[in-house]
Amino acid sequence: MGEPLVIITSIFQANHILNVIKDPDQLYWEWGPHQLNVAARWLPKKGFKILPKIFDANYRPGSIGDEGDRIITYAQVCDLEEVMDKDIHILMWKGYVLKLPDMKEELRRIAEGGVLDMSFEEEVVKEIESIRGKGKANYEANDENLYQDNEALKELGKILTMLADCMDQVKRTKGFLPSFQFFISSTERS
Repeated sequence: MGEPLVIITSIFQANHILNVIKDPDQLYWEWGPHQLNVAARWLPKKGFKILPKIFDANYRPGSIGDEGDRIITYAQVCDLEEVMDKDIHILMWKGYVLKLPDMKEELRRIAEGGVLDMSFEEEVVKEIESIRGKGKANYEANDENLYQDNEALKELGKILTMLADCMDQVKRTKGFLPSFQFFISSTERS
């Protein structure tokens, strides 16, 4: 079981979003916790600035000081929300992050596919082995897993691009940008 993409909005906003998207099943996405952890560390090496922070359950806006962190902090597109009690926090990404030029470029790159390579899969194996022990990953760095992980990343790119396009369409037809927040559930990661 993976960690799902969660989208939060009001009924009013959801109505306008779903009038454009039509099928809410198109918004379903999940990825394994190990892939998310590795992507948070691996994607910056490939020039990604914002997306790795969305994958990083431990990211705190303004805490890193790299270019992506500065963009996120300046644009105020991420909040740390308390959930249930003051010790549990979730990064909530405002939908407006999808409108940032750097994010649009990252979404274009992942929607095209083929961003990940075998070194990503090797890192996933290391991640799993760091928890379960050497040789106990029950996961292989192979072409099939690479294909599946590239497809999962590509699907996220399509969903986030679809949401960004939906924002544009609602703005054109209704005169306002629909607002929503999203996060990737990370209850089992840290």
